[in-house]
Amino acid sequence: MVRSSVIAAGTAVAALVVGLAAAATPTARTPDAKLLARHRPVVVLHPDEQLLPVAVDGFLADSDLTVQAADGSWGPTTTALPRAPKSARLDQRLCRAVDGPDATACYAAAQAAHDTRPTVYGAVFRTRTRIVLEYWLFYPFNPYEHVAAQGRFWQAHEGDWELVSVVLDARERAVLAGLSRHCSGVRRAWSRVSRRGSRPVVYVALGSHANYFGPATRPLDRACWPKEALAVFDAYEMKPVDRAARGRTVAPRVAPVRAASPGWMRYRGAWGEAQYVGFPNIDPITYGAGPQGPAFHDAWRTPIRSLLEWPVG
Repeated sequence: MVRSSVIAAGTAVAALVVGLAAAATPTARTPDAKLLARHRPVVVLHPDEQLLPVAVDGFLADSDLTVQAADGSWGPTTTALPRAPKSARLDQRLCRAVDGPDATACYAAAQAAHDTRPTVYGAVFRTRTRIVLEYWLFYPFNPYEHVAAQGRFWQAHEGDWELVSVVLDARERAVLAGLSRHCSGVRRAWSRVSRRGSRPVVYVALGSHANYFGPATRPLDRACWPKEALAVFDAYEMKPVDRAARGRTVAPRVAPVRAASPGWMRYRGAWGEAQYVGFPNIDPITYGAGPQGPAFHDAWRTPIRSLLEWPVG
């Protein structure tokens, strides 16, 4: 899940900005759609992954837009999605995120009932010296579980948004790539990115859908977990890890988006009714709503600055 954050840019970030802004003679401007097609990512899923990065239409069709009443209960509203308040939530009515990984088959079946063509939502941001291509991936469900304790330690939420970014210079040459990963992301010089032609190859971790530059088993950032979860993990001496491996490879189509188009891009609320963490012998813990859509993240509002604040990885 991509989460918004505001972090002051340091000296190293400033130096990178200067490097990326080095003088160059601009070429004739290539249309946005052609640039997005040229660098659209190749997505490699874990062999056990049941969910795809798909269009949002099926999820929206299966969801109720809900708002909270004065007594704390949630109920559907007829408010149009673009006009819904930030406090609103989408609730996929066919499946329950509170069931954790056991609900994966339900979300996969709901996904299969709609258009399952792999899809990324593409946007282009231009300055005088740089071009940022953003590819937003949507998964209907995030069913992460600990590899050493499957079904006992897990984290789940609906509406998982992830991001792949490619930065071009003024001559439209790729110089940098960024991948979202839980509540942050990582960046890497283009020369170190695995590619198929001009397209970056992205490995997706099982369940969490965190993005990696190659197959990996990596510890999760503790900053991305609620304190209740960290206390339990520490008590059991367990360290959550991501697993990205070579499985099904998909070539997503690019659907262009802007801040106000399609209409769901203006939806400010959560893509999911709640986030949950599950542990043995206790009821799942609720901690916050699902993520917001692309236009409400720092990576959209300040694409270069946000990407350069991510660590090299």
